[in-house]
Amino acid sequence: MFRVLFSQTLYQGSIDFFYSGSETGAFSSSIEDTTSFGGALNISLNDSSSFLMMGITQREENAFDLFLTVLEDTTFPLQPRAWSWDISITDIANIIEDPLSLSTLSVFVPNLDSSFANQWLTFFTDSSNASDSLSLDSLSSFFVENLIGDSYIATQGDIQINEVNEETISGNFSFTMWKPLFSFTTINSGLFNFSPVSLENLSTSAINNNVPKTFSIQEAYPNPFNPEVKIPFETSIGQFVNISVFDINGKLVKNLSNKYWSPGKHSIKFSDNRLTSGIYFVTFIHKKGHETKKITLFK
Repeated sequence: MFRVLFSQTLYQGSIDFFYSGSETGAFSSSIEDTTSFGGALNISLNDSSSFLMMGITQREENAFDLFLTVLEDTTFPLQPRAWSWDISITDIANIIEDPLSLSTLSVFVPNLDSSFANQWLTFFTDSSNASDSLSLDSLSSFFVENLIGDSYIATQGDIQINEVNEETISGNFSFTMWKPLFSFTTINSGLFNFSPVSLENLSTSAINNNVPKTFSIQEAYPNPFNPEVKIPFETSIGQFVNISVFDINGKLVKNLSNKYWSPGKHSIKFSDNRLTSGIYFVTFIHKKGHETKKITLFK
């Protein structure tokens, strides 16, 4: 099914909860934790609106915990609201076959390999530039093909969005979760708090769209990165280029270059061990305008 993305708002923040049962521990994806990432996305498609929130936190050196909630049939922009659900045993087989057949889905995946964590983080953070490929069908396919066997799925739960304003989305949740082979865990005292990512000063632009393109940026790699990322770019004319890194609030993190670049293909590297995990933006200010590339640091 083809679905067009009309609007979206990206958030970054924290998800915190305690869990007990077959798995016991604490989950925290606070933005201040350099081994964690918490984010949310409110999207409007041509036939519905949805709210997605995701958190990743490190458990061991090469193992991460993933928490994901998808709420379909919401509003755009999001409004305060509460959800409750109770899934019967007969419904569980359908959940495993097609998790997103539910309008509300929450999953918890403990001990996720770091390579899988990076793939999921890339999928989620790239959605800020997504088109119709962000459809929930794509999300469902990725989840079913890669994570369903290791996932706890919420069969009973309550989630509430308490506050929504220009600066924050916050709420709470609790779940009873089931995993294939009859493992169970419960999530208690769950809290989330997100702030919108401001991109007003970092959007791609040009002084005159009729001017032939003389500058281009290629895909950064690796992205997500740790500890270093490389951003290739190309200029068809010799020119001065200012290259800087900004955080999600538009604050300058580091100036990488302010010099003359000859015509041809080039690349620039960036790393900073002082930074926390999260989304950053590399801006290229050149003769004909300025452009931006999003990068994600994942420690």
